[in-house]
Amino acid sequence: MIAKAATISHGGNAVRYSVNKNKAEIVKVNFLPDDISAEAMYQRMVLKQKEFASTINKGRPLKRNVIRMEISPTKEESAGWTLDDWARLANEYIQVFDSIDLSKKAKRASAKSTNVRNSQYVVALHHDAKSGIPHLHIDVNRVDMYGKVNDDHLIAERAMSAAYIINERRGWEQPKDIYERRRLEIAVTCMNVLRSLPEFSWAGYAAGLKEYGYGIHIQEDNNGNVRGYSVLSGNSAYKSSILGKGRHLMPSKIKATWARLHGGQNIQANPNVEQEKRTATTLQGKTQASPPIPVVKHYDISTDEYHYYHVAIPEEADEIICKECFVPDDNPFATIENVQKTALLLFAEYLDGAMNMAASSGGGGSDMSGWGKDKDEDEREWARRCAQMANRLCKRRKGLRR
Repeated sequence: MIAKAATISHGGNAVRYSVNKNKAEIVKVNFLPDDISAEAMYQRMVLKQKEFASTINKGRPLKRNVIRMEISPTKEESAGWTLDDWARLANEYIQVFDSIDLSKKAKRASAKSTNVRNSQYVVALHHDAKSGIPHLHIDVNRVDMYGKVNDDHLIAERAMSAAYIINERRGWEQPKDIYERRRLEIAVTCMNVLRSLPEFSWAGYAAGLKEYGYGIHIQEDNNGNVRGYSVLSGNSAYKSSILGKGRHLMPSKIKATWARLHGGQNIQANPNVEQEKRTATTLQGKTQASPPIPVVKHYDISTDEYHYYHVAIPEEADEIICKECFVPDDNPFATIENVQKTALLLFAEYLDGAMNMAASSGGGGSDMSGWGKDKDEDEREWARRCAQMANRLCKRRKGLRR
């Protein structure tokens, strides 16, 4: 199991995302009614903060007013669980989280403990859109029921320490062991992809990794040469320098590795061969101009503190999204940038990320069952559909369910 925690300033959006996400299930609420909307839950947290406004934070507004947590056991660890099992995990995690003493390390008496158990919070169960792996979201009021501010110094370390203790208790894998296992699995997958390629190309390598459920974030220099890349697995990124032995999957060595796997075929020194411009090729005795290399645009999109996505999109499709997206008239919280980011995430099939981005703009909540790219759909038409869906998702939500 791994766990994350951070204090955030967009508490209303976080609660709305946790509660209203498609197929989200409310596991538990604390000092809150369970039959009210996400907005009403957050407003009750704000009222509690205002109740003690004159005494907390020396009278200054509490900018980061919500603690956002995410708890993710492995699929095997939570196999067959009911909502009661998830509630027990949430209760255990909160109890341990509160008990971690970081006062010496933080050099603050207030870091001796937190008081989440006596604070308003909501626990929701989510399922990852691609893998289906369940995980918990917990949104906590920074101000407890007695007017004390839950300390957030070294809060990420507090979360990791709590996860370590629970893993020890339950005999589960520790995060470092999970990371190492996944690192080795990804290295093996990368080698399998290289074996399957009749010739090396970054496009073929990326497509092969995608078939195994992995993404790739490629870093290029000003000349378009690949200088580094990371393999993306869920919310984690694994740099090429740590994959395999001898750094043989790094950009400077990867084509030589491919050649060894294919009987030591002759190779060029530059592994970015598909990015080199060839002025002509000889075909059946005739000289023909090489087709233009398609331009691909890259975006790094973060929907919150926990979730990072890399989107690679052909320039033509990107232009369609820019032209087709608009800001809904009924939503003063939406911006054209967020609508376009929602469309880009849809294009790359990051459904969870797109829904989170739409929710942060005051939208979301649509039924996305069955949504996806058709098998033979042209990328330009797919981009147009993604833009249209992003426009709908970013409309202001009405009649929100709890």
